[in-house]
Amino acid sequence: MLAPFGASAQVGTVRYTHTYPVLYSHHFAYIKVTNQAVDKEFVAPATHATVSRSMVFDATASLMYPTDKPHVEPRDRSKSDGLEYIDTTYVNFGDGTYTESRVVLGTELSLVSDQQPAIPWRLDGEERIYLGLRVMKATAVVDSAVVEAWFTPEIPIPAGPGLYGGLPGLILMVTNAADGEVYAAESLDMDILARALVPPTRGRKVSDKGYRRIKEAEMAEDRRIWENQLRRIEEGKVRIIPWGRQ
Repeated sequence: MLAPFGASAQVGTVRYTHTYPVLYSHHFAYIKVTNQAVDKEFVAPATHATVSRSMVFDATASLMYPTDKPHVEPRDRSKSDGLEYIDTTYVNFGDGTYTESRVVLGTELSLVSDQQPAIPWRLDGEERIYLGLRVMKATAVVDSAVVEAWFTPEIPIPAGPGLYGGLPGLILMVTNAADGEVYAAESLDMDILARALVPPTRGRKVSDKGYRRIKEAEMAEDRRIWENQLRRIEEGKVRIIPWGRQ
């Protein structure tokens, strides 16, 4: 079923548009209350952000990174992307492991290494043409959410954006309707590696489980700080003075 194109083309670069839900600090709840207290309009932050990500791949591994950030300095980028920022993702097809650099606001950079999640894909039999390639539809339930993917058997490499993968072909589109996450390939350049295919090395090494504990602790501390500030306002320990009034 595989076209001759896929048999020889084992190296390439895909550029995706990535829309993802943003995890914001509880600071915005504090800003909302204080703005209302001084009759000032509150503009809620966007629930999602959209960035461009590129993924280089060969027959053995893939590496995804921010397209416009060739130098990995994720701590400098987290401030504009909410409480959490996932920077670079390396997946080893041979042993099924991944290494990913992540940062949660207020903590040091974490280098997460673990087994790639096993996604229970099911082929639906639907086909279409995408970027000039024949693609097939696959669906799966991941954390109670239905995930839809379109992959091309013409490039028989189990690569995909982020930690999505494991299909008999390169994934060009992923949609998670539950949280609004979408990866959509904009371009595909075969026989071109836009970046060296090596895993990230900076950051404190932790497992995915260890990182989740760090994330939960940071979220709890963030909530504690700003809820305490709101409590001080309610108790009259902090006075809110509108601009222009002294």
